[in-house]
Amino acid sequence: MELLASSPIAFTRLRVLNALVLLNLLCSIEPGKCIASPTPKIQWGPLITVADLPQYTDSGVDQRLDDRKVSPGTFGADFPRAIHLSNGQWLCVYSAYEKGDRGYRLDPSGGTRLFIVRSLDGGHSWAKVATIADPGRDLDNGQFTEFADGSLLLCARSVRWQESYLLPVYKSSDRGLTWKYLSEIDGNVGTPGALGKPDKGVYEPYFYQLDQERIGVMYSSEKYAAGAPAFSQIVSEKISSDKGRNWGKEIRVVADGRDNRPGMPVWTRMKNSDYIVVYEVCGPKNCQVHAKTSTNGTDWGPGLGSPVPLQRGAPYLLSLNDGSLIVTSNNHAVSMSLDYGNSWFQIDPAFPGSDDIATFSSLYQLDDHSILVLTGLSRDNGGRKIVARIGTLIPSKK
Repeated sequence: MELLASSPIAFTRLRVLNALVLLNLLCSIEPGKCIASPTPKIQWGPLITVADLPQYTDSGVDQRLDDRKVSPGTFGADFPRAIHLSNGQWLCVYSAYEKGDRGYRLDPSGGTRLFIVRSLDGGHSWAKVATIADPGRDLDNGQFTEFADGSLLLCARSVRWQESYLLPVYKSSDRGLTWKYLSEIDGNVGTPGALGKPDKGVYEPYFYQLDQERIGVMYSSEKYAAGAPAFSQIVSEKISSDKGRNWGKEIRVVADGRDNRPGMPVWTRMKNSDYIVVYEVCGPKNCQVHAKTSTNGTDWGPGLGSPVPLQRGAPYLLSLNDGSLIVTSNNHAVSMSLDYGNSWFQIDPAFPGSDDIATFSSLYQLDDHSILVLTGLSRDNGGRKIVARIGTLIPSKK
């Protein structure tokens, strides 16, 4: 039975499930009164620097940074995503400017790139191995998947803001050392300024392999912001039956009203064989994280799904080997579920503090007793650096 799994966390399930149901109800009704569950815990290790790029003198704010008022020279690095390869190595991808880049507004060949770093020691140290550029555009939102033959795909967003939005796919046949363009998942292209007010872009693609033949990708889409009916943003999905070379028709995963903005999806298959996706719902919901489940990974049902208590903005989801789920988000909370997302409780945050200290975090399992978290951490001298922490899972005392 599931409750007799060998992982130490699994032994806590029967003891705490009833209490977690009550805790989840309290968190949903009165979030301010939600208290942390005492079981289990994560003990986080020291900060590990993955990438801390030096600042340089530039020519002013680039187009993608108008809202943040950060220039290319102080941008640093952001949006880390990783993969544990079948040969035991780890890769991490993040977005950054090359030193001296002024951005595409001032340089036709400028724009953020995807930097790829590798770890040979389980995430303790990292070294750069590759860069992917799309000159004159901003590349960001990278994410990996690996096939049984060892080949890799990396999806991303490629943007000229309010003008051109693409979701390219790149392939590597040498464990991430070199990359070639493979396909385009979706896109929206217009004249300069035509795709703004409101923006009509596509963003944040996330792969998951449904079986040996099919790979799915979810992403955020604003393409229907001026439609009838209008959707400010939706979560979309497409399926490829040929390892990412071609993509099928769009599936609407979450689409709910003119004002709600579901986005930044992360999805996986749970140990009970069902699929689960988490996503933020910005707009009136203030970016509260929600979740939906599916029996087949393509039929998700109507509505916004169920809230994940106390999680807000840019969620990330990890399904542990024993079937437990862990979610984190931009408010640094870390939540766990022992019942496939029906209830959640709080455990120790990796980056405690106020919002915007650590953004776009991601989670990965190292072994049955430890996990790796990556994030973009704010720097005192401006911009962000990519850091990691390794957490040890500690079961509750009986």
